[in-house]
Amino acid sequence: MFLEGKLRRIVGKKGRAKGKTGGEAGYLGIRRQMVLGLLVLFVAGGGILYGGIHTSLQRSQEEQIVRELQAIQENTEVYVRQLLMLNDANNDEESYQRIAGDIAQELKTLGGRSVSVLNQKGEYLEGSRRLQEEGPGEDLRLAVEGNPAFTMTYPGPDEMLVYFSMPVVIEENAIGIIRYKVDTSQLFIRGKQTEHLVYQMAASVAAVVFLLLAFLMGRFLTPIQKLTKISRQVVQDLSREQVDMQMLAQLADSRRRDELGELSRNFSVMLKRIGSQFQNMQTDRERIIKLLGSRQEFYNNVTHELKTPLTTIQGYAQLLEADQGEDTALTEQGLRQILQESARMHQMVLQLLEMSDKSIYMEKQRVDLAETARSVARALEIKARRYGMEIETEFSGELVVWGVEERLRQVLVNLVDNAIKYGESHTSIRLGGSGKEGTVTLSVWNQGKELSQEEQERIFEPFYRVDKAYSREQGSSGLGLSICRKIMEEHGGSIGVKSGPGGQTVFYIRLKADAQ
Repeated sequence: MFLEGKLRRIVGKKGRAKGKTGGEAGYLGIRRQMVLGLLVLFVAGGGILYGGIHTSLQRSQEEQIVRELQAIQENTEVYVRQLLMLNDANNDEESYQRIAGDIAQELKTLGGRSVSVLNQKGEYLEGSRRLQEEGPGEDLRLAVEGNPAFTMTYPGPDEMLVYFSMPVVIEENAIGIIRYKVDTSQLFIRGKQTEHLVYQMAASVAAVVFLLLAFLMGRFLTPIQKLTKISRQVVQDLSREQVDMQMLAQLADSRRRDELGELSRNFSVMLKRIGSQFQNMQTDRERIIKLLGSRQEFYNNVTHELKTPLTTIQGYAQLLEADQGEDTALTEQGLRQILQESARMHQMVLQLLEMSDKSIYMEKQRVDLAETARSVARALEIKARRYGMEIETEFSGELVVWGVEERLRQVLVNLVDNAIKYGESHTSIRLGGSGKEGTVTLSVWNQGKELSQEEQERIFEPFYRVDKAYSREQGSSGLGLSICRKIMEEHGGSIGVKSGPGGQTVFYIRLKADAQ
């Protein structure tokens, strides 16, 4: 009886080419890392798939071969019994050897296979003599030991031969061995074809999946790479302090309607805000540099303006000390100069104090700016006539503002006084004002030297003075207009100047009208 557990398989050696994959390690971008990762994943998956399919198909082939050999074993034992019975032979080794030729002939005719009839020691009796010498022979050795076995060999690329050796057991007595050579090449070819078909289908599916993943990956990574490139450009531009954030923000903006699109739009908004802040920082930096320069210039001017009267006072004091009052004229002149320079320095100190912030705490009230301007015109009319000039006033409507009358009067006095100092003789100074859209504007016109653009921009700086040659009076400290600007800032207003061809110069102030 055939026992499946005793059927052993000896596999013949078959060359298999083994491929190797390799890669170079290095710092790669996200896209390349993901592509490399996908390739590794697909290669590893392909290797596992290949091993699984190959093992499964090979196991299926072996199971089919085992079933076929089981049928051959059962049929062989049946035919050997029948031949012994037909020849009135006993079920022993001697009878088996006597009818070995009939057994070989019958089995060859039945299956169309190469068959060799052997004794219990594996020695040739009948059948194919070459078959005894073919194949690895391991199956024959196991059959001599009483175990049916088969060996699979691959003599060619599309060939597979199975050598099957089985002990002949009749009534539990081993009487000989029969060895078959079974050609299973067709089964092997069909298995290879099936395996190749599965590989092709798997490769096609893997290629489609890879391309789809590559497309989706590119769609996801393109905006990230774009943002990375823009951020790298921002870093480079910041190092050069030349950043066009608006242009970069437009590049970063995206119309995608997903998380990456939201990230791009948020990045664009961030760049715009950074650009705005960067521009503000640049502007503040320029202002600070300008302020530091103005501050240094202010200190230099203060030092210079204070040094001049102090030098004069010190010089005359030393002369008077050395003279001891002997020269009456020198004493009178020295005392006169000391008094003049002291008064000038005192006036300068008072003006510097007026530029402090303490004046903003003075009590404000409703001020009729037109009436204040008329009062200033009347007060300075005598000085204007001294130089052959007239002061004209013209006001339309009610010019009421909220402020400190003394401080606003000081602004008007300074503006009209400057018009007298720098205006041409025998010309008119016009003082006028109007109210429009909640704003009161008051202007002072005079005819004199045209101011350049630089002079118009710097004229309100402390200690800045237009060429002294055009002034009727000497000893100005250059603080008057600075004080005027300070007073206007205290009142939330503004002061400006316009000078055009022909020498007509206009100083104007603007304040918010009082609605009460």
